[in-house]
Amino acid sequence: MGNLIRCKNGHMFSKRRYGNICPYCNMDMTERRELEESFDDAELEESLIRIKTKPVCAWLVCIKGPRYGKDYRVVFGKNYIGRTDAMDIQIIGDNAIKQENHAILSFDERDMEGTLICTEGGGITYLNGKAVYTPQVLETYDVITMGESEFLYIALCGKQFSW
Repeated sequence: MGNLIRCKNGHMFSKRRYGNICPYCNMDMTERRELEESFDDAELEESLIRIKTKPVCAWLVCIKGPRYGKDYRVVFGKNYIGRTDAMDIQIIGDNAIKQENHAILSFDERDMEGTLICTEGGGITYLNGKAVYTPQVLETYDVITMGESEFLYIALCGKQFSW
């Protein structure tokens, strides 16, 4: 059991059989470790300070489903929703949600409003119990259903506040 390792994408594989390269996604675990170990604490802290923070403008809060109680940050622009770590909003545990691009939650910086957008090839998304086929402007406390999960939409930015 000691030779099993997990890549960043969550794939488990035998280090003895495949070495440090994930046979599913070809992620090289050696390079990642060497890169992480090459920074000392001061360099790491300095590089983290330079990373521009994307301010939160709304949240999705899971109110039903496997991730009950978990919140997801919504930032300005398009937030792609799915299960993989390539998604802006990654929802793990609900296999009825598509891996990539189940839906898009866009937050417009100029108009200060969130919009739920269905995607081609994505799963069916519901807003307050009705299927979404065209972009829908969101209001605080709207309920969004994807897969087996329900999410409450909570806006931070709007008429009273913005970054």
